[in-house]
Amino acid sequence: MNTAEANTLVEAQAEEAAPRVLIVDDEMPLQQAIKLALKNEGYRLYIADNGQQGLELFREHKPELIFLDLRMPVMDGYQFLEAVHITPDALYTVIAITGHGVDREIERCYSLGVEFFLKKPLSLVEICCVARRCIESKRLKAERERLIVRLQEAKDTINYLKSFLVICSSCKRVRDTDEKWYELDAYIRSHTGTQFSHSVCPDCVEKLYPNLSDKILRMLK
Repeated sequence: MNTAEANTLVEAQAEEAAPRVLIVDDEMPLQQAIKLALKNEGYRLYIADNGQQGLELFREHKPELIFLDLRMPVMDGYQFLEAVHITPDALYTVIAITGHGVDREIERCYSLGVEFFLKKPLSLVEICCVARRCIESKRLKAERERLIVRLQEAKDTINYLKSFLVICSSCKRVRDTDEKWYELDAYIRSHTGTQFSHSVCPDCVEKLYPNLSDKILRMLK
């Protein structure tokens, strides 16, 4: 791989890792305002003019953050929220944009899973700060859940190793759940990731090399 190809690969990986942000609003000035606020944050932005387009982009790109206007043609923000069905463990955040901020709108949004709101006219600083906060929060949550899964897997492995093992009384190989027999070190390595280095214990040195045992033991110390 030459330098140009390596740089292209690095850029592609960076783009893939960039947070994905979906803007769903029918007003061009508001779209531009959000894009301007986020232009230097390294996000991948997707724009939809109504809830239906937003729903298609949501399903295709799985954004981590959604800026959602509540009043739009074709499909409004409430219909969009009902379609995506936000759950407590969702790995994305919806920020509702409202020009009125009346209690009934906020209450309805809360009932549909929205926790963050922005009121028009929008502040560029507020857009940037709330976007950063929401994305970092969801990524930390995702990382925590991955760690929980890994810890559970490690716990299951430990419990498995503590359970009864069938070991050959002659060759000392271990029978695994697939009914195959494995060397003990290979079995432990496959179930725990433990790496081994080999040596010879003093008793075996004396047994295998009786005439050289003293010299070998001094070398091993």
